[in-house]
Order: sequence, then C-alpha cells, then structure tokens
Amino acid sequence: MMGALQGSMGLLSALRSRRSRHLGLWASLISSAALAGCSAVPQLPNVLYLAIGMSADQAIDGEAHQEVQDRLAPLEQGYRQLHPSTRFQFSLYPETDLGKTIRDRTQSGLGPDLLFLNGATALKLLDDGLVDPYPANARDTAQFNPGDLDRIRDRRGRLAGIPVLVQTQVACFNRKQLATPPATLDELLAASAKGRRIGLSADVINLFWTAGSLGAVESITNVVKGNPIEQQELNTLIRWLAWLQNANNQLRVTFYPNQQTVISEFLTGRLDWIPCNSVSLPRLRQRLGPHLGVSPLPDGVGGAASPVNRLRVLALGRSSSSAGRARALAFSRFSTNPMVQRVLTLGSQTVLPANRFVKVPVQSSEVLEAMETSQQESHVISSFLESIHAGDSRMNKVQAELTILLFGERSPEEVAATLVTAFQRSQ
Repeated sequence: MMGALQGSMGLLSALRSRRSRHLGLWASLISSAALAGCSAVPQLPNVLYLAIGMSADQAIDGEAHQEVQDRLAPLEQGYRQLHPSTRFQFSLYPETDLGKTIRDRTQSGLGPDLLFLNGATALKLLDDGLVDPYPANARDTAQFNPGDLDRIRDRRGRLAGIPVLVQTQVACFNRKQLATPPATLDELLAASAKGRRIGLSADVINLFWTAGSLGAVESITNVVKGNPIEQQELNTLIRWLAWLQNANNQLRVTFYPNQQTVISEFLTGRLDWIPCNSVSLPRLRQRLGPHLGVSPLPDGVGGAASPVNRLRVLALGRSSSSAGRARALAFSRFSTNPMVQRVLTLGSQTVLPANRFVKVPVQSSEVLEAMETSQQESHVISSFLESIHAGDSRMNKVQAELTILLFGERSPEEVAATLVTAFQRSQ
C-alpha cells in the first residue's frame, strides 16, 4: 500500500475535472439547502486540514485519491458558499497506521483539524489521547440513532466523533454471468456448482455476514464476550464453521486473504459474485458499467445476513488553533445537515446518511435498496460490535482459528471448542 497522498480540494481543481458540471449542480443544491436555514453567517478564514482514513480493503493510489476528491468536492463547494475564505487540504492514510501518523504529526504541530475515519478507529484514537472528545450538544445527538452513538462512545461517555455517513456491506455481481443474484446461501453454492465463480475474503470481519444467515450471531457474540454458552449455541457455532469449511471445498468458491484482493479479482473478470463494501462501487461501476449488479447479501436457514457496516465519523484533531477548531466544528455540523446528507447520498449512491431524519428513496434504485436492507440487517450485530474495538487482540485468535479451519487442518468441532475455551479464560 502506498504512503499517504497529499492533495488540495480547491474549487479550481474540481472545476477542471471531467465531472465539473455534475459537481457544480450538487454543490448548488447543497449550498441552497444550507443557506435556506442560515443567515448572517460569520466568515471563517484560512485552511481546514483533513486526515482521511482508508480501510485495509481500500488501496491508496491515484484512483482512490481522485474518488475521494470527487466525492468530497460538492461538500466543500457547498460549505464555501457559506464560508468563502475557507480552503481545504486533505491527506489519505491507512487506518492501520493512523495512530502513529497522527501522534507524530501532532507532536510536530502539524496535526489535522479534522479526521474522517471509521468509528471504531476514532474510538481507539480517543482512548489513546490522539483526538479530542466531540462536544456534541442535545441538538447534535438528536439527529442520530442512539445505537450509532453508543458505538463511538467510550466508557466515560465521551464521543469519539460525530457520525456522518454509513458504508454498507452488500453483494456485487456481474450481470453477464448472473442474471439473478443468489438470495440464499444454498443458491450461492448452487450457482458455483453451475460454473459461477464466487469470491470471499478470509478476513473474519468480512465473513461475519454469513453468521447471521446461519443463525450464529448470538453464539459468536457470547464467545467473544467470554460468556458460557449452551450446547445449542455451540451447535449453531459449529454449523457456521462447517458451512465455511464446506464452501472452501467447492471447486468454484475461492477464499482470498483480504477484501482488496477480492475486489481486484472481480475487476479483472475472474469472479462473478462477491460481497463488497459500498465504498468500492465507484471503481466497480467504472469498470463494469451497466453489467454491475448490486443486491443484499444472501439469507440462510438461520435468518437474514448480518453485514458489518462502517460508521464514518468526523473526529477532532488536537493541535488546532481556536480558529481551526471553530472551522472544524462548523464543517462537521454542516456535513450532518439533513438536506446536505440527502444530496450526498443520492449523488454518490455509495453511502447512506447517518442522520436518522433523512429518508432514502429506495424505490428509485436497486443500489439504494440493497444498501438500506444492509443497514436494517446490521442491527442484529450491534452487541457484537460493542464487544470489540479496532485492533482488538482477541480477534487475532478468531482469525487464526478461522484460517486453520479453512485450510482443513481442524474440524469445526475442534475450532469451536478452542475458541470457547480461549475466550472464557481471557475474562
């Protein structure tokens, strides 16, 4: 993965892009929406520095840099209608290295004013003293689902950031190979038996959606918490592990080491169906065009899928001046305006709004419908997500055992027993 790429988000560069007319339209809508409820807005001068965290399944390259710039340019342009003297600069960083990067930059006085990153990472940075708690008032918090706020609130009740967008886990498929996407796990394996090529990531978080389809979410959550589990729960855990091992034994089902590789294989045409994060859709659309299909993840005998969605938040850097902090707070609150969030959602069709008062017109788009389904199905794993955090060392044990299982070196029964014992002893 390449190092961080520096870039300016100035208006001139956006106007020069091939999407300038499109961005200008959305910017006008955003600014009109914001101006409708604002008057006598104070001018905030100078530069707003943003650090943008990229997940492990996202490559940091020139294409990613352009995607981010295109996605945020309308937001920047709309904000500058209110604060014309503000200029933006952003940098992309791998979230796995974000803690060290922010610590080094803050110590040198070059820390960002704002960080746009996954909620779990923001919570870890707050615990490490690398971001400031977000000073949300009752009006701020009323815009969001309490469960989303709980995901980014530490034990002292401090918020690690303010929610902005939700990246959802959905299924992506090639319409030239699959006229109809599989709706269940049985249909998924049946499609592979008929020659369709299925790609899955061996990363446990990217595989966790299958736990809901097999009814194993409660069992896995209890295991991770170190709670005793009943024999029926153990049997459900074994059923989930057995399905994964059986899937890996299928001729045309391939497990890859990470989601980034899965996306790459799909882009080259070597896969016909994959789970994917909605943030990958622009790159997939560019390559596959109208042949890209998007649908909810398959259900199963245990119920609906359990996608792990990413809550993207804006967190406050610690080295801002008083004017920089004022700009950061003004921009974050502008970004969560319901009308602004609706425009961003409809304009990109890659994210859902974090603001709970924004209604998404799912009837108009199969992509939005699939994303909204993912959002609804993800509620079942809220307890699991509250039990882990970014970089949780306990998940390394789960990942190691899952890898052993997929290689066929241990049975589902052996792996289930090992996980239960290991986590109960860790409490």
